[in-house]
Amino acid sequence: MFRHVSALAANPVSVSGSNLTWVIIVAVVALLALGVAGVLVREVLAAGQGTQRMQEIARAVQEGAAAYLRRQYTTIAAVAIVPFGCGCLALIAFLHFHSASDPAYGAFSLSARIAVLAGQIVVPALGGPLLGVALGRWVRFPGAAFVLCLLLWAWVSVVTILSESHPDSAPAVVLRLFAPFAFFTHTRNAGGVTAWHGPPWFFLGWQLALCAIAVLVALLRGAEGPVRSRIIRALAIAGVAAVILLVLAAAGGFTHAVTT
Repeated sequence: MFRHVSALAANPVSVSGSNLTWVIIVAVVALLALGVAGVLVREVLAAGQGTQRMQEIARAVQEGAAAYLRRQYTTIAAVAIVPFGCGCLALIAFLHFHSASDPAYGAFSLSARIAVLAGQIVVPALGGPLLGVALGRWVRFPGAAFVLCLLLWAWVSVVTILSESHPDSAPAVVLRLFAPFAFFTHTRNAGGVTAWHGPPWFFLGWQLALCAIAVLVALLRGAEGPVRSRIIRALAIAGVAAVILLVLAAAGGFTHAVTT
């Protein structure tokens, strides 16, 4: 049965049972990852710097790598900054006409509603160009961007339908959130608004992690030597962060769909 939002006031978000187990597992994995990173950093710092000639070559390589990364970052920033600014303006305009206190947002708190809107307006405006840059650098056949957009649209549509028919299903929650875009509410014909499982802030973090991965994948094209190694390490870190945030997004939030 669906509950009114007032019934949620006593226990808005609970982390217990299997949800708590997932959170503990994620925390342990994160601590292990930090421990491994600390050991690797110590090994690198303890390694010798080599002869004078080797140090000169290393400095020259570092300068070249820095110049390469600056040029790539500048290009990517130029592509993304205008759409990102437009997304921010669109969010402000949307909030002007549709206040965050509107009951149409469902049982989510005020901050969660802002996160939902940011994830559905601002981040797609940023992530779309970044994904396009990454795709353009690696895929060379015409129509690749159209095909990718079609696949993403199909995926979001299918998992949204699954969420409508199985609002409290854990697999449906994971499938819905395993995308660069996701809906968090569903307006029923009777007029009620159903808020689905999953904390919007963790999902927003997952989206930003995907944006970081898109940037790194774009930079990886053409990178060689130490630069390529640095980008691959950064990709590994961003990948771990994305997985952790996705797990937290799937495990947290409402314990069931809430209709107001």
